Amino acid sequence: MNRLNMAVAVAATATAVAASTANAAPTVQATLTVGNQAQALCVDSVLAKAFVPNSADGTLSVIDLNRLTVAATVPVGPNARRLRCNEATHRVYVVNNTAPGTVTVVDASTHGVVATIAVGNGPSNIAVNFLIDEVYVNNFGSNTVSVISTATNAVVATIPVGTGPQVPSSNDELKKTYVPSTADGTVTVIDQRTRAVTRTIKVGNGPQNATVDGQHGKVYVNNTADHTVSVIDSATDTVVKTIPSGVGTSANFGAVNALYRRYYLPNATDNTLTIIDTETDSVVKTIPVGSTPVDVLIDSGTGDAYVVNQGGDSVTIINAATETIIGSYGVGDAPARIYESGDHLLVLNGNGGNRDTLTISTKQNTIVETEIATEFYHAGFNHYFHTADPIETGLIRVGLFDDNWHRTFEFWRVWTAPGAGRLPVCRLFSATFAPKSSHFYTLIASECAERAAGGDWQLESTAAYYLAATDPMGNCAAGTAPLYRVYNRSMSGAPNHRLTASRALRDQMVAQGWEAEGNGVDIIFACTPTLTGS
Repeated sequence: MNRLNMAVAVAATATAVAASTANAAPTVQATLTVGNQAQALCVDSVLAKAFVPNSADGTLSVIDLNRLTVAATVPVGPNARRLRCNEATHRVYVVNNTAPGTVTVVDASTHGVVATIAVGNGPSNIAVNFLIDEVYVNNFGSNTVSVISTATNAVVATIPVGTGPQVPSSNDELKKTYVPSTADGTVTVIDQRTRAVTRTIKVGNGPQNATVDGQHGKVYVNNTADHTVSVIDSATDTVVKTIPSGVGTSANFGAVNALYRRYYLPNATDNTLTIIDTETDSVVKTIPVGSTPVDVLIDSGTGDAYVVNQGGDSVTIINAATETIIGSYGVGDAPARIYESGDHLLVLNGNGGNRDTLTISTKQNTIVETEIATEFYHAGFNHYFHTADPIETGLIRVGLFDDNWHRTFEFWRVWTAPGAGRLPVCRLFSATFAPKSSHFYTLIASECAERAAGGDWQLESTAAYYLAATDPMGNCAAGTAPLYRVYNRSMSGAPNHRLTASRALRDQMVAQGWEAEGNGVDIIFACTPTLTGS
């Protein structure tokens, strides 16, 4: 499907406006008991469910995120270890670490087992590219990667990689899978189109996890034996830089913050967080956190970082704008992994010899009543689309519309609630120009009414989000940032408008023949909260 017509659209005179800020500490809402040796978690935001594999029990705990209860326990197979959720198809893929190994496919709606797929020996981790309906499982005991088609629930390729392959990672845009091998000190690159190895890259000693930065076309590999990070250029698949980091372990997982252009790596041995600038590939800060930090989560709404301290039974909260600690909160015993779902933080706790637990809390929302608008591009249409609905963003990213819409990594912040100086933005959709389709956004009531009454456009929301108008001179009030709009003059055969927070990008589009629309000398369309909320 090429058309982009979402049913999950957000329902939803210039005065000085600004993003509200708050630093209320997270509040623990529930502590749920799951199974033994809980290994990971994935979320289906559409169904408001989370899924936790319990390795020692061979089960899958199903969490109702509305009621904050354990809704079901599903047998899936021995040594259930890692998993991934597809929110578009409502399927859960669970890796069972046995010899030979299996992947159990569970229906997220009914909790029934759909299929059990045989893979190699000792599968331990999983990557996915749901844009092309594929799952990648590393078989630690077989030194291979199994490629599974989610359309047929069958293995379509078995690819030899390095010795003792670790967590695979997918660059969905470039269609590449990166597989670190600790024993070899290498990363194997797999072309997802041909399902063939295209390169084996020598990195540092003890590489554990490859974190993809799709924004800059890079991969960050933490080498635990060397205490370094290898930076791989995904265009050439070569190491372009080796960066010193803190002292970590195989338990450490890094994360990329696309909003602030940072790579974060917890260092479990020296109790720090290394922050690397993803544009310059240099360490900008090393922050002491709690005892034995093992995992880090980037808040999709604010960009703030949450660091799990396994030895301290706590989570440290870091403001991404200032790169300073702004708080912490206690969780369960020996926390290992952290996830998010809407306004919830989900922390898995090892809990010693007892059954493991899941701590569910609120977030420390440092920029309230706002959300990030994420832009996508359809190369076949030469059209742009954006959404500030996190669920809608997630569905597009996992291929609800196949492999057609891809992130541009352009972002801006919007308000999600009415307030002084904020105007509702209406959202309309048109398939009149089939096979192409288009969306239109405006805070100008007359523009919205004219299109809604014209017959070519379908009103999807009267308040998808909120923006502020410029003043009569075309300027934005203090505490806000300009947002530009350009129109393609129907050059693609269908009308399309693009919004951007970048004046340089606006000028680039104008140079390509698009028309700038807005007010004042700078032709500003509207005003937004600043990206950092300051």
